[in-house]
Amino acid sequence: MIRPLKITALLLFSASIVVAQEVRTDPTNYWVQTKTWEEPLSSTQLIESSLTASGLTGENLDHYINKYNQLIGNFKNDLNSSSNNLSFYNKGEYILNWAYKNILNHYIEKQTSMDKLLDTGNYNCVSSAVFYLILSKEAGIETKTIETSDHAFCTVKTEKGWIDVETTTVFGFDPGIKKEFQKSFNQTGYSYVPPGNYHNRKQIGDKETVALILQNRMSALQKQNNHSEAVGIAVDRWILWENKTSQKDMNDAFRNWAAVLNNNGNYIDAFNFLKEVSEKYKLKDINRDLLYSLSYNELIEFTKNKNFPEAEYFLNSSSKALPEQDLKKLKQILVQEQVSETVKNGSYEQSLPLVRQAYSSSGITRSVWKNWITVLHQNKALEIAQSSGWWDAWQFLKDLPQEEKTLSGIVSSTNTAHDNWSFEVHNKFADLFNSKNTVHAEQVLLQALKKDPNNKYLLKDLSILKKMKP
Repeated sequence: MIRPLKITALLLFSASIVVAQEVRTDPTNYWVQTKTWEEPLSSTQLIESSLTASGLTGENLDHYINKYNQLIGNFKNDLNSSSNNLSFYNKGEYILNWAYKNILNHYIEKQTSMDKLLDTGNYNCVSSAVFYLILSKEAGIETKTIETSDHAFCTVKTEKGWIDVETTTVFGFDPGIKKEFQKSFNQTGYSYVPPGNYHNRKQIGDKETVALILQNRMSALQKQNNHSEAVGIAVDRWILWENKTSQKDMNDAFRNWAAVLNNNGNYIDAFNFLKEVSEKYKLKDINRDLLYSLSYNELIEFTKNKNFPEAEYFLNSSSKALPEQDLKKLKQILVQEQVSETVKNGSYEQSLPLVRQAYSSSGITRSVWKNWITVLHQNKALEIAQSSGWWDAWQFLKDLPQEEKTLSGIVSSTNTAHDNWSFEVHNKFADLFNSKNTVHAEQVLLQALKKDPNNKYLLKDLSILKKMKP
C-alpha cells in the first residue's frame, strides 16, 4: 500500500515555471453521495465505488462494471459447481485460489487500479484485497479489511473463527499455517502482522477500504510531482472517510500545491489558494505558518517593485486569513519599507514626520526608528554646516526633541558639531595670532566665548593669548 508523499513546503524546484491553474478543491458529487451509503457495502456498490476511485467515469466506468458483472457470473457458476457444502473456512480459501487461477498473476506495488487488475492481472495489496472482498460478498461469506501502517489484507469469518487472508499471494489463506506463504509473501516487501499484534492492526470498513485506492492514487501523483491533480483526490478521500489521517493527508496536498506555486513565483496564487482551502476546511490554525510565509513573500514582491498601495490592499484583504499578531508583523514590514523608500529618496522634511508617525503608531520598531532618526538628523546637520556653518549645525542638534537628541548617535554628532565650530574659531584665532594681529585674535575669541562661555578650547586659547601679552 502506498502512503501519501509529503514534500517540504517552500522547497525550491528546478522544474519549469508553473502557470496558475484551476485546482479542484470541492469533492465530486459521487463521493458526497457514496459517503451516505450504509455499511457493509453490497458487491455492486463496491465494484462501482472501487472503479470510480480508480479514476473511471462515464462510459468507461459502465464498461468495466459490465466486465465485473460478467466475471462475477463466472465465479458464482464455478463456486456452485464445485460444491454446495463448502464450509466457510474452505469457501474462503476457494475464493483466493479462484482469484489467482482466473485473474491475479503478478504483484506490482503501485498497481492499485481495479480496471487494470481486470485487464492485466497485475495487483497490489489494496486492489487484491478489494477484489477478494467483492468475491467474498458474492459467496456469502463475511469479510473485513485489515489495515496496518503500510499494508492491507482481508480477514474472513469462519466456523474456526476469523481467518486472515493475505491476498498478495495464492498461499495467503490462513497464512500462519503455510510454509509456502512466507517465502511467497516476502517478495512483496511487507511484513505479515498476525492477529495477536492488535496495536499494529486496524479493522476498517468497506468505504474506508475504497478510500485506500484514492490514497494510493494521490500518493502516486505526488511522487510524480503532479500536486495539482492530487488535491482533488485528497479531498474526495477525506469526504468519503473523514478521520485525522485523511484530513492531514488532504492538508499536506494543499500545502504541497501552495509550495509549488510559491516556488515558481506565483505568490499571490499560492496564498489565495491556501487561504481558500484553509477557510473552507477549517485549517487556518494548522496552516498559520505557511499562510504567513506566503503572505510575506507576496508582500516583499510588492515592496520590491515599490507597489505600496497594492501591498496595503493585499494586507487589508488578508486580515481574515491571518492572526492579528501575524498581520501586525506584516504591516510593520510594509511601513518599514515605505518609510525606508522615503528616507532614501525623499527630503528631510518629507521623511522626518513619516518616521515619527510610524514609530508612534508602532509601525516600526524602536531600533529601526533610532537608526533612521539618527541618519536623518545627522545628514540635516551636515547640510546646515555646509551652508551656514557648524555653529548652526550644533544649535540644530541641541534643539531636537529630548527623546531624539539623547540618542547615542545624535549625542556623538552634537559633540562633533560643537568641536568643529570650536576648531573653526580656533583656526581663525591661530591665523591672526601667528600674523601678530593679537587685537583681532582676542576679539575673535571674546565674541565666540560670549556665545559659548565654557568652551574649553577657546578658553585655553585665551589663556595662551593673555600670557603672551606684555
